[in-house]
Amino acid sequence: METIKLILGTGEPLVGRLLLFDALAMRFRELKLRKNPACPLCGEHRTITKLIDYLKSFAGFAVRRLPL
Repeated sequence: METIKLILGTGEPLVGRLLLFDALAMRFRELKLRKNPACPLCGEHRTITKLIDYLKSFAGFAVRRLPL
């Protein structure tokens, strides 16, 4: 739903918040999240700057990709 809201430009996005849904109890909870300045992905001194192809790097074999 967040993606649809962002594409349409409607509603309030969950920036800085996490929405939890408990389907068994039919309850929603909203948690506020703070940015971690030491985070290697989004912090002040980022060390993670690109994605890794884990199948290629760690599986030890090439994966044959099927055409779409």
